[in-house]
Amino acid sequence: MNYDATWAEHRMSFAEWLYRYLIGEDMSGLNSAALYPGPVQLQRLPMSAGERPDPWYGPDRGM
Repeated sequence: MNYDATWAEHRMSFAEWLYRYLIGEDMSGLNSAALYPGPVQLQRLPMSAGERPDPWYGPDRGM
């Protein structure tokens, strides 16, 4: 079996790779783009049993 067609090398820093992945480029193989436009929802984890997660949104991604 030939696996050469399923492997890709990206000569760049991890930060650049992650940025390109998040803006929707195919960085994990053919047709692997996963673009989710809009701000990212974040949550603070509860520090005690009585607290509830407090969600907030990051900046607009401008995409």
